[in-house]
Amino acid sequence: MSDGNKNEILEEQRKARQEFLELKKMQHGEMKAPPKPSEIAIVPKTPKEKWNNFWFQYKWHVIAITAITVVLAVLITQCATRTKYDLEVVYFTYTAVLDEQTQAVADYIKQYASDTNGDGEINVQIINCSYSNSSGDTQYRYTMMTKLQALIAGDQNALLYITDSESYKYLDGLSEDSIFEDEPYKFGEDFYTATESENLGKLPEGLQISCRRVSDTVLEDKKDVDASYKAAKAVLDGIRNNQ
Repeated sequence: MSDGNKNEILEEQRKARQEFLELKKMQHGEMKAPPKPSEIAIVPKTPKEKWNNFWFQYKWHVIAITAITVVLAVLITQCATRTKYDLEVVYFTYTAVLDEQTQAVADYIKQYASDTNGDGEINVQIINCSYSNSSGDTQYRYTMMTKLQALIAGDQNALLYITDSESYKYLDGLSEDSIFEDEPYKFGEDFYTATESENLGKLPEGLQISCRRVSDTVLEDKKDVDASYKAAKAVLDGIRNNQ
């Protein structure tokens, strides 16, 4: 056997004895065990490795933050672009009307309204609670009545009500004292001409408009109710004076 081979064998034997002694020391606590291969940190070097490492560690954080950012952006955009109404009018009759018709009513009332919120525009919202009293669609009737009750209970901005004779009687009988201030004012012919639809024709005859009473009601302590009341009265007076 050559000297080179002998030296390699001796070196391997020496390493084996060294490893054996180290193992014994580690078993007796005389020497700290080296970290496991899975515990050894692999430091990414290239940009691709760094990105892959970041994505592996924080991908769910990134996804969550992105989703929240998108939702916030949508909400902020909606709030910024949402129409700010100067006046709300409840349309409650026992003859169902479409949004196309209520928009025509909003355009008619708009000429008597003012820019109460100071945004340089006059916008009127007609809240459609109408339905056919003879309709068999009980779910739709229930939905409309639920919306109407919510408006009556707490919307201080919806003080004007457009009704027919039957729906007015219903509202008037909700309390011992009428929820309205005065007798309803019936619309004149100019109202029906202005709100006539090319596709749907004229609105039903006998429509009338009333203003809710604020004093001694649940609305009395609502914020900004005085401004809403003045705006509603001004519109009602304008309609009466120009008929």
